[in-house]
Amino acid sequence: MNSSNGINPFPGIRPFDVQEKYLFFGREDQTAELLTRLRKTRFLAVVGSSGSGKSSLVRAGLIPELHGGTMAAAGSAWEVAVMKPGGDPLTNLAKSLVDADLYDPDQEDVVSMIRASLSRSGMGLVDTIQQSDLESKTNLLIVVDQFEEIFRFRRMTGISEEEAGHFIRLLLEASQDESCPIYVVLTMRSDFLGDCAQFGGLAEAVNEGEYIIPRLNRNQRKQAIEAPSRVGGREMSNRLVQRLLNDISDDPDQLPILQHALMRTWEYWVQAGSEGPVDLEHYQATGGMTEALSRHADEVFQSLPDGEHRRIATLIFKSLTEKVSENRGIRRPMQLNELHEICGGDIKHLLHVIDEFRKTGCTFLMPAGESELQKHTIIDISHESLMRVWRTLRLWVDDEAQSAKIYRRLADTASLFKDGKAGLYRHPDLGIALAWRDENQPNQTWADRYYPGFAEAMAFLDKSQAEEEREGREKEEAQKRELAQAQALAKAKERTARIFKVACVGVTVLAATSLYSMFEAQKSRDLAQKSIAEQALQRERA
Repeated sequence: MNSSNGINPFPGIRPFDVQEKYLFFGREDQTAELLTRLRKTRFLAVVGSSGSGKSSLVRAGLIPELHGGTMAAAGSAWEVAVMKPGGDPLTNLAKSLVDADLYDPDQEDVVSMIRASLSRSGMGLVDTIQQSDLESKTNLLIVVDQFEEIFRFRRMTGISEEEAGHFIRLLLEASQDESCPIYVVLTMRSDFLGDCAQFGGLAEAVNEGEYIIPRLNRNQRKQAIEAPSRVGGREMSNRLVQRLLNDISDDPDQLPILQHALMRTWEYWVQAGSEGPVDLEHYQATGGMTEALSRHADEVFQSLPDGEHRRIATLIFKSLTEKVSENRGIRRPMQLNELHEICGGDIKHLLHVIDEFRKTGCTFLMPAGESELQKHTIIDISHESLMRVWRTLRLWVDDEAQSAKIYRRLADTASLFKDGKAGLYRHPDLGIALAWRDENQPNQTWADRYYPGFAEAMAFLDKSQAEEEREGREKEEAQKRELAQAQALAKAKERTARIFKVACVGVTVLAATSLYSMFEAQKSRDLAQKSIAEQALQRERA
């Protein structure tokens, strides 16, 4: 960041780059050790935990020293090709050679041509370099950053063992060939060291050329804090320096978090228009080591124009991260066009979101800066520590892990159903899967990252839903029939009751009429008898 108070000398959470050598302090001894080892072997593995500074050490430490001629026996003429293996290591190696100006980028199908050359044999890299524009007596340094992607992408995207093994053989053969001055430097997370034994010769080469990055001691950390500030034209107060040193925890990713806190502290100091040294009050205003990064990322997210942009941002970070265990998250770099397929919507919205998260003074996404993004540009988060420190992203990562779990189980059950080994989904599984589908709106590109068979899984879910609805309709019809029968029975009973009631009334009336008739008949008989008796009495008197 430029200001009247000078540049911001702290890069933030992203790694230092080659041109930032003048800001890179505290690693001088480690850089010298890398050079010593590179003089002995042309295959060097820089190993450390996430956040230990592997990429920064190679880019801002080792490479500038090579260009400066520090390795006198090799000279100062160097070309550097930097790559990450990703899901297609041979293509990415070919692209890095083009980016290093070893081939004409305007040549038609140049990347495909180089890839074909690399694929021909284990000596493919040597042959390719010998046919390139590499000048005589010029060394080539190939930096394979995040080498562990070879192991991760094999599991995630199905890179064949043959392809991964061939890529590794290219590097090993090139670093051992005396006819071509090719040096290979890997950076790799230490928790993937055991995976090296999967490939012949790799474990041996790593053992011979391994450099495990030690932690900075307190004095080196102090230098990394104070020296860049002086380059930026200002001093830091002693109490701020001591507070920063005390706030650094034992977590392995403290260096990028420290750099981000320093960047934000410097920005706040500039915005405050302070004339004195960068001080404790500026640091505290950012939230300090524990809060600065999370607050900053949330600010960028909330500043997006509307809900659609925030939806895209959420999907971007979910797509670029993965939770592999309770305490371990990894990056999943993706091409821009793949991200667009997952996120959907207007490509302009996607580009705007990415630019907001990678702009100067932010750098949560890579590539940093204002370089134009192309459809095949690799988009990545700047550091794994973002997954641990940004609380919102932690929730997204957990949510994505649960979403992937639901999909994997659905796809697996669909495959079993196809083979006649499982039935259709029933509740509660069906309800969970339907809610997941409606909320997340998954698509083929997203699903391919986790498990094959997306179309089959969705068809299975639709069939399960249709069967559930059919059974529901049948049950409803049965209930309607039962209700109709019950109502008919009730009406019949009611009709019978009415008939019985009428009959009872009729019987009662008939009985009453009969009794009355009997009474009247009896009365008539009594009168008749009385009349006869009276007549008889009169006759006797006469």
